[in-house]
Amino acid sequence: MKGAREYAELFKSGQYGRLYIASGHHARGSTFHIQVLPEGEIARQNGYGNLCTNADAVEVYGVVSGNPGWTEEYGWLLSGLWCPDFETMCLDAAAARDSLIRKHHRDKEARIREESSRINKLLETYR
Repeated sequence: MKGAREYAELFKSGQYGRLYIASGHHARGSTFHIQVLPEGEIARQNGYGNLCTNADAVEVYGVVSGNPGWTEEYGWLLSGLWCPDFETMCLDAAAARDSLIRKHHRDKEARIREESSRINKLLETYR
């Protein structure tokens, strides 16, 4: 859904420092929520794509408008120091993803070159 897809592609559900990310999807698209946990607290996960069950956790990113499950839009529910921290996390995650994609392409090109070389060597031996 709007405001969830780009983040859901970068993060799996789990605890990232004091932030708990609930990244999932339903029939109409991606879902994405962020909670801030109390200092030193470990998140109690609640299944795929669900908010954690910690009583004192505060949801700061989630559905801001629309009909949940149908037309929801996601955004910041509360702003604070977690916003720039999350943006840094996004930049780092995107850089890691892009690096992995580049490596995959390099590896694929190397395999294609190796296979082409193998084929050419084999064909050169034909007399």
